[in-house]
Amino acid sequence: MTILTENQVAELCVFIENRIEKIGCDHSLKYTFEWAEKNGIDKSDLIDVLESNGGFCDCEVTFNLPEDCDLELESENKEIDFKNPFKIPLNFQQTENKVYTKALFSSSEYGHNNYTKNGELLIPAPFGFKPKKRVRKSMHFFNGTELELPTEIGIVKEIEPINGKEFAKKIRDLKLDSFSRFSERDAEYYFSRIEKIDIGKPMGTHFIERTGIGGTKIELKVHKVIFRK
Repeated sequence: MTILTENQVAELCVFIENRIEKIGCDHSLKYTFEWAEKNGIDKSDLIDVLESNGGFCDCEVTFNLPEDCDLELESENKEIDFKNPFKIPLNFQQTENKVYTKALFSSSEYGHNNYTKNGELLIPAPFGFKPKKRVRKSMHFFNGTELELPTEIGIVKEIEPINGKEFAKKIRDLKLDSFSRFSERDAEYYFSRIEKIDIGKPMGTHFIERTGIGGTKIELKVHKVIFRK
């Protein structure tokens, strides 16, 4: 789907450059959105295509957008993997009877693309699960365990000691679509990514493609997040 034609990309960059020369860049997409509103461009689709081309603020849009082609969004056809819905790495080794004391929770401090309740327990959404609210296509997301709404950021908090088997059953018993196949192995991988991270630190999640002799594999990552000041 074409979001910006070649001519529109050129017009956008000229518009931004004129604004920056007069006012400067505040490291937001303020001028980009001003231009988009005047030209009837959908903001959500625009953000996705800009971020996929390295345009996270107005000056980056002018520096990084290709000006010799249309900018398009690829349609997503992610098939759900019923055998490994959360795409846990095949080489992940479980630890029998291990107990965990940290999990991820939502925080109102991180409001961008966050539709969860403050303090809601978070689990990564399975591969191919369509979010019920808009998140960036360049990011994967967590789902809240109460409203099943997405957020891009989770905060590490302490929990009562629990093992993977008990935690997985607790999550499945919520009867939410995205967690209906959440297994003990899924739970242990989730905990293993969090257990060495300090309390209060933010984390994100994404899928990574690995190509090897056996072909291309998609794996879930849950990782620390560092915010630019």
